[in-house]
Amino acid sequence: MRAGRMLAQGDLKLIALAMIAEQPRHGYDIIKVIEEKTAGWYAPSPGVVYPTLTYLEEMGHVVAQPEGAKKLYVITDDGRDQLRQQ
Repeated sequence: MRAGRMLAQGDLKLIALAMIAEQPRHGYDIIKVIEEKTAGWYAPSPGVVYPTLTYLEEMGHVVAQPEGAKKLYVITDDGRDQLRQQ
């Protein structure tokens, strides 16, 4: 059974930022890693993950680098500062 909304929007922003700090990631990677870490109990939908990544990009916490048809998200210094503050 899939869970409904498991994380608040702010939680997903912080989790995504922390995951991107570990290594640059695509949006799909973030979905899959969260699904794996919750043993399949929760996988955020693309409709939640991609707006979160866009928000992080607009805030200057990540930059999106084109990689074929995908975007690879990389943390910025501002993003690292944000993680330290949290």
